[in-house]
Amino acid sequence: MNKMSYRFSVIRFVPDPARGEFVNLGAIVGDEEAQDWDMRVISNYRRAKAIDPRGVLPDALSFVASLDEWVSSDEQLQLQGPEAPTVERLALLAQESRNIVQFTPPAPVVASSSEEALDLLFDNLILDPTSRQFRFEKKHRAQRSTRQAYRAHDVPPEAIKERAQIASGAFDETFDFVVHNGRAVQLVQCWSFQLPDQDELADQIKAWSWVVHELRKQGGELRTEAGSIEVPDQTEIAAVCILPQEGQASPAYEEGLAAFRENEVRHLTPEEADELGAEARRLMVPGG
Repeated sequence: MNKMSYRFSVIRFVPDPARGEFVNLGAIVGDEEAQDWDMRVISNYRRAKAIDPRGVLPDALSFVASLDEWVSSDEQLQLQGPEAPTVERLALLAQESRNIVQFTPPAPVVASSSEEALDLLFDNLILDPTSRQFRFEKKHRAQRSTRQAYRAHDVPPEAIKERAQIASGAFDETFDFVVHNGRAVQLVQCWSFQLPDQDELADQIKAWSWVVHELRKQGGELRTEAGSIEVPDQTEIAAVCILPQEGQASPAYEEGLAAFRENEVRHLTPEEADELGAEARRLMVPGG
């Protein structure tokens, strides 16, 4: 797995800024090019409570929770402009934070994913031994591998639509990627089958499968700000999947495999995603 240079900031609880005593609450880590951002906080607040005679820890944790929504939301990660997580905004937080929650200036850490970067930080800087007991991988690596595949095969950025709204009949769904050249030629959805709420994940797959089923029957449309783009019924549809951990029971994965077979959906791991870039490039050529 390729290593990349991520940037991180440690989140500190400083109950009395004048005194300067602090406890590391967690870290934010990310890479703008890969659009891979994540955040983790400690699981035990005993040390934080011990230096908090004024009882301001709940206020600090409330602010940290709002940060988690900002950093971890898939929808937020796709936003462009001042609200999206960036290293510049992280540096600004570090410069401006002078209250009970403060941030260290962004610094580099080399890892293959944001999750691995957080593991390294927690092992070496934050030291929360229980934080890795139930770690699971989100779908960011699958999304990053797909983007890299498109870049590697020179698929034009203007031909790629992320978080694309696809409608067919009475159903609609958001796909992670659509490649188009006047009409859609490839749809890609990324999944992580390591998520702990397998029931919710299975429901998401069922809802997605209904849309794919309708697309296979009658085609559909990609909805954009400029209008709609045709999605033919034979459009290539693929899934890039983070597989369950070894020994992990994953009913959602079984649900996904059944949906892929029924709807002729090609499924790959992130390590195989380069094939999608090559195929997208070929399909971009008229008659390809």
